[in-house]
Amino acid sequence: MSYAGPGRDNELQRHPRDPSLRPRLRLFFQGVSGLAPELLRSTRYKGTRETRSRTEEKKERQKDRTHIADIYQRGIVRQISALGKARSRLQAALEARHDGLFSGLVSTSWWLSSPSPSLSLSLSLKFTQLEAIVFFSGLLHSRSEATVFEGRDVIGGQWNYEDPDPETGETASSIYDNVTLNSCRDTSSFSDFPIDPARYPDYFGHRQFLQYIHEYVEHFGLAAYIKLQTKVISCRQHQHQHQQQQRKTGDNPGKWTVVYQQQGHEPVEAVFDAVLACTGTLSKPMIPDFAGRDKFQGELFHSHTYRKPARFEGKRVAIIGFGNSAADLSSEISSVASEVHLITRRGGWVIPRYVLGKPAEAWDSRLFETILPKWASEWCQMKLCEVVVGSLPEEIKPQHSLFQANLTVRSDLLENIRTGRITAHRASIDRMTEYGIVLTNGTTLEVDVIICCTGYDIDLPYLLDEYYRMQEKDSVLPARNSLNLYKLVAAPRYPNLFCIGYVHLEGPLVPVAEAQARWAVGAITGKVTLPSPDEMERSIYAYQEELASRMVSSDRHTTIVKYLPYCDDLFSQLDAAPTFWRLFQRIFTSNPVQAYQVLIAVYFGLNSAAQYRLFGHAGKPDLAAQILLRLSRGDNKMTEEEKAYIQSTAQV
Repeated sequence: MSYAGPGRDNELQRHPRDPSLRPRLRLFFQGVSGLAPELLRSTRYKGTRETRSRTEEKKERQKDRTHIADIYQRGIVRQISALGKARSRLQAALEARHDGLFSGLVSTSWWLSSPSPSLSLSLSLKFTQLEAIVFFSGLLHSRSEATVFEGRDVIGGQWNYEDPDPETGETASSIYDNVTLNSCRDTSSFSDFPIDPARYPDYFGHRQFLQYIHEYVEHFGLAAYIKLQTKVISCRQHQHQHQQQQRKTGDNPGKWTVVYQQQGHEPVEAVFDAVLACTGTLSKPMIPDFAGRDKFQGELFHSHTYRKPARFEGKRVAIIGFGNSAADLSSEISSVASEVHLITRRGGWVIPRYVLGKPAEAWDSRLFETILPKWASEWCQMKLCEVVVGSLPEEIKPQHSLFQANLTVRSDLLENIRTGRITAHRASIDRMTEYGIVLTNGTTLEVDVIICCTGYDIDLPYLLDEYYRMQEKDSVLPARNSLNLYKLVAAPRYPNLFCIGYVHLEGPLVPVAEAQARWAVGAITGKVTLPSPDEMERSIYAYQEELASRMVSSDRHTTIVKYLPYCDDLFSQLDAAPTFWRLFQRIFTSNPVQAYQVLIAVYFGLNSAAQYRLFGHAGKPDLAAQILLRLSRGDNKMTEEEKAYIQSTAQV
């Protein structure tokens, strides 16, 4: 763990709040001051300069210089030793106080010069929502009062599989029984809690991911701080005089009134200084308003409520869409249904989970994402894709390039289309009939079931739309899911409102959400300085213009980011970005062989979130290096150093 950074020693002097740390800090400071008396005693001139010959004076001065240099050398060695011991003890003490809770937020919260704010984290835990716990856990040990709300009676949110209500058809989870992560194990873990390859496969399903979530919560002792079965009804910023003017200048304290209700109790109103919204993007299914929908006599529903393929045995099924859900459902159902029709307007690029025996992410290194020109990176990956999967069938072959829309990940989709188990149609639905659908290309299909894999609307019902949503007149992108959030996290006109996990990307969402959470912590504690509201909105507009210029226009493509450039941008403001120059310098300032191996691992290996623990704020360079080197070697188990470090952060 490193506390390197500007002014860190001053911070330790100003904030020795833990009495158990003070003796160790004094060891360092007293050691430094102890050098002065020894230097004073080194002034050993006997008599006046006039009573000594020039030769004797010269010898005496040389002797004094040697003696003083020796004292300095011994003193510096002693101080370095004392500093090392103090840092080691400080590290152990901090880790015992939950500094290992992902973001190193304990030390961050100490930097608050004014009374710490109380913090409401309004969330349902799932995939990205675990980041709200990360955010929350770091503030527990400052003077903050933090509250986490979970609507269900268990931790894990979306990743808790449940069948839809038999009467209403409603469900809080969009997870189907055979769902498998599209990002691999080593890119889907948090930066300082690696997933053990001896216990988890390269790609795993919802049950194992839920297990990982529970292991994390248990490891860091977070369950006791989460309010289960508690629904957040509303979050409203306080109204006060001149609020509109304050929003223009950003001079707004941002107090929030939160109304929440625990199951079986009356609603409760509480005031907080900040709100972290982490309820995710998979709660409001979007079903298009098809012409003639009321005429259709069959079954029509959204993939949100799909669970298992068995009940479609012998039926004729139409699946609308071409995202990952559409690929999964059509492939699963084709094993039991009599007919499966996959209907897509634009088609898309399909990639398998493995490319030449390696996880697909292994071919998308930092070199490809940040060093090579865009055209070169796209050409290389396009050729690699063609080698692995061949030419796509014309019915799904897209007109856009590889990076202009989200990729579809499914290893057997193309085989099922080529063997006729799935019939693909390049068209949209013109209208529905009593027994089927008519496509825009004139084809009529008689079907029993229609499943809409048509995505979700971003919806935060406990917040006013004006807090986070872009108005249609101001949006460059389709306004339906367009967000007015700086860095896709911070609300420009509503201070202390942060939204975590509302991004789409080709790659793992967990480390991106972690980056957002750590950045939000930095903004609240003053480590990150936010621009003025006007500057933030100009940045949002520039982001939307850039996105509109390179992506296919779609409601799904309004919050697209590229994993590494986006995380680098956030972490650069926390002094934690692993730039080439910083990695190169380590070759000359630390173990040169290991530093060189880490540099190679960062630029040519899997894009693990551990790279963002090598430097700066909340850095854990020893653990990060062990993780990165293990991944570069392809080891099938964690190192003993990793296990020891993780064990040292466990909260019993």
